Amino acid sequence: MMIRKTYHGLTPRKLFPITERSIYFNHAGTGPLSIPARRAIEECLGVYTAQAEFKTEAYFERIDECRHTVADFIDATPEEIVFTHNTSQGIYIALMNIPFANGDKILVMDEVFPAVRYIVDHNLPQVEKLYVRFADSDPVERVKPYLGSGVKAVVLDWVQYLSGEMVDLERLSGILKEYGVYLVVDGIQAVGAVPFSARTADVDFLSSGAAKWLFGPSGAGFLYVNKRTFPKLNRVHAGWLGARWKDFLDCQTRPALFDDARMFEQGTRNVIGISALAENIRMLQAFDIGHVYEHICTLKASLREGFESLGFEIVTPARGDQSGIITMKPRERAAALYERFVDNSIVISLRSGCLRFSPHFYNTQHEVETILNLL
Repeated sequence: MMIRKTYHGLTPRKLFPITERSIYFNHAGTGPLSIPARRAIEECLGVYTAQAEFKTEAYFERIDECRHTVADFIDATPEEIVFTHNTSQGIYIALMNIPFANGDKILVMDEVFPAVRYIVDHNLPQVEKLYVRFADSDPVERVKPYLGSGVKAVVLDWVQYLSGEMVDLERLSGILKEYGVYLVVDGIQAVGAVPFSARTADVDFLSSGAAKWLFGPSGAGFLYVNKRTFPKLNRVHAGWLGARWKDFLDCQTRPALFDDARMFEQGTRNVIGISALAENIRMLQAFDIGHVYEHICTLKASLREGFESLGFEIVTPARGDQSGIITMKPRERAAALYERFVDNSIVISLRSGCLRFSPHFYNTQHEVETILNLL
């Protein structure tokens, strides 16, 4: 199946010039910037070059418009969206605002990406951490033995970065709410490839940078904070741009902070990155994230079938909901095979002795066949 719509008059392939030079199956690593996002960046650069800054009204209009775009994309409200610089910052804000008390614990997916692990390990020294392996198991059954024993928060990757295994957030969130446990989710390996409804999943926090399945740029991202969760939170990581400014004509009179998640935006925002992020999301909306996901799954299924026929060990589970990642372990030395892909202008990831493939909606069945022929 090919997605045959256009966006700004461009087909999926034409939206990404990287297709002219390589077969790019590395969106779990870094997504290539799209033409519309580059135009959004250039528009911002034009403003900064010509007049140093956005006029105040235009600045707030742009941020508001981008916030609505992100909220619509994940079935949230604009007041639940915090613009961040990356996934790590969003995880940090979430954990700093959970009201931990003496004796509380954090249960952490043991195989989380280091972005989560470093935040948890080094920023909450007073809170005990429990590291639990989730791989190849029911996440609800993994957390059940710990509920009611002081666990205040569960922190995990929605999609595990190496195996591509995906957690059923809705089901897990349901049982955690029964025990008053917060669910903090690193969503960067899913958002942009997998449809997400904040209302349906009902997680407390979901953080995602723009750099991967959302096509960049690095240095931009967002944190979703559930509006049912916000009233119970601490009010830290607040700053002057978390307040209700209308203009900056009188900075001695300080307006009140927003009484919602927007209060966590401390200071100067990355308007360039936010503008590009929002444009990439509009592009995905134009092609329909449901259709995008179907196309990714079709390509992934073809890769799986090919890997199986060639006798490779497949790390990614076939059961359960599927992410955009499929990872296999070669019979021969993985690094040598990876270099063969590099030499043939095929971009994938080498991770822990495995080869990780992560196609997106502009990739094609012909590219899959090229990869399998090389193997």
